[in-house]
Amino acid sequence: MSDHSIHRPGRRAWLRGLLAMGVAAGSARSLSAMASEAVDAETGLELGTAEPFSFETLIQRAEQLAAEPYDPPPRPASEAIQSINYDAAGKIHYRRDMALWRDGPSVYPITFRPLGEYFPKPVAMHVVAGDQARPVRYRPDYFDMPSDSPLRAVPEGASGIAGFWVHRSRRTHDWFEEEPWATFQGASYFRAVSETGQVGMSARGIAVNTAGEQEEEFPDFRAFWFEPAASEGDPVVVHALLDGPSVTGAYRIALRSRGDTEIEVEKHLFVRKTIDQLGIAPLTSMCWYTETPNVHLRGWRPEVHDSDTLAIWNGAGERLARPLVNPPSHGYSAFADQNPRGFGLLQRDRDFGHYLDGVGYEKRPSVWVEPLGDWGEGQVALVELPTNDETFDNIVAFWQPAGSQLAGSALTYRYRLYWSVDEPFDPDLARAVSLRAGPGGDFGKPRIADTVRLVIGWQGARLESVDPEEAEFRVEASPVGEISNVRVRQVAGHPDRWQTEFDLHVTEDAPVELRGELRVDDEPVAESWLYQYHRQAFREVMP
Repeated sequence: MSDHSIHRPGRRAWLRGLLAMGVAAGSARSLSAMASEAVDAETGLELGTAEPFSFETLIQRAEQLAAEPYDPPPRPASEAIQSINYDAAGKIHYRRDMALWRDGPSVYPITFRPLGEYFPKPVAMHVVAGDQARPVRYRPDYFDMPSDSPLRAVPEGASGIAGFWVHRSRRTHDWFEEEPWATFQGASYFRAVSETGQVGMSARGIAVNTAGEQEEEFPDFRAFWFEPAASEGDPVVVHALLDGPSVTGAYRIALRSRGDTEIEVEKHLFVRKTIDQLGIAPLTSMCWYTETPNVHLRGWRPEVHDSDTLAIWNGAGERLARPLVNPPSHGYSAFADQNPRGFGLLQRDRDFGHYLDGVGYEKRPSVWVEPLGDWGEGQVALVELPTNDETFDNIVAFWQPAGSQLAGSALTYRYRLYWSVDEPFDPDLARAVSLRAGPGGDFGKPRIADTVRLVIGWQGARLESVDPEEAEFRVEASPVGEISNVRVRQVAGHPDRWQTEFDLHVTEDAPVELRGELRVDDEPVAESWLYQYHRQAFREVMP
């Protein structure tokens, strides 16, 4: 797109046009009057006029937008849309015959998602063919819905589309009946499935001041552009425009379905207002409770969580595992690094008997972030929020570049997201797979007050080739905490499973940081174990 088209008839007009879903500003014609000339024979959708499009010009658009005051997205028929709760949304169904690419040229059809209680802001959709893009004009008849559906309150000229689904190949599956393999909906959130076919945690395009002193912001993907995938081996390429009070961005997102899902992201960010805490490649998950005690209400199921572990592969090559906690109060942990090799939120517990629920927690995908190129200095940040149910996500992990990001600055990042059962670069090291607790001290002797015994379960083929009698578990506690009774043992009948245990004596409620290393002949045989201990959560198991 040439530069002059960005300024026609004013630098913000193109954004207003996007949000009107291709209806030109000031047009007196109704959608029905335009339908006969705008319905695309290939897609069956009503499309607007084709305009030149490229990722380079989208980057230019994002940069220009950052130089202007923030203009929040519209919320058409906001009162009616707020009434589209879970039940009302379940009565709104996108029509199969209106799917983008239902008959080609892409092998992966796309359907659109309606506005709703948690998704009140419309998003512009565009279809790319070569170097041209055409906007999708919204029509209520894209959806099957009751005559009194609140979605019908969206006024003419506005849009009722909030996001989209990417479906399985139309050539090898009953794609419309199966779970879509990728979903983009709400702010900059998106998620995908692993080979288990189950959805779970989400990723975000950006995180802004998630745990800082400034108020958290949730920038929006304001528009998407879709490029078709000619075969199952090709990616579905989605371009996205991000806009928020403090930052804008142009994204190129390439999605590949191989049973597991790989999503490669290239993003160009432009800072509109100085950001104290910028989160790159953020992951958002839920951890209500695991097998480890916590201070919060627990339900009837043994465990409830989408993820149970933060894993990090740092720039020095060390592998770290940090079990997630549902803390007594807001928690923030930072793991300083330079040029990280990867990090992720993992669901390591895959035993159905640990959940006893039909929603498939044991099948929830793990998500791993692989940086592409050098990311410089910064830290992997972990935010843990207290929760008493599974309704909302309470865990966020992201890469935080060093220092504040100043207004007027520009940043570029590339990375790959893996949605899989396990992390994709599994080392020849045992993994920490459980953390259980009980009263400290020795059996048959008086228990020691304020003392808990922590038992870590380890699993991995590496353990079969070494002798637990020669192993040492080195564990430290800071800033307070006394360690005693450290032991290493093999689980009887399971040579690939070990347990390490130790007593921890803490008399204060301040968080205690723990670090443990399992070594044989002074060489690591397992990833380094990290944990944030909250004494309040363990009172039920202490004398």
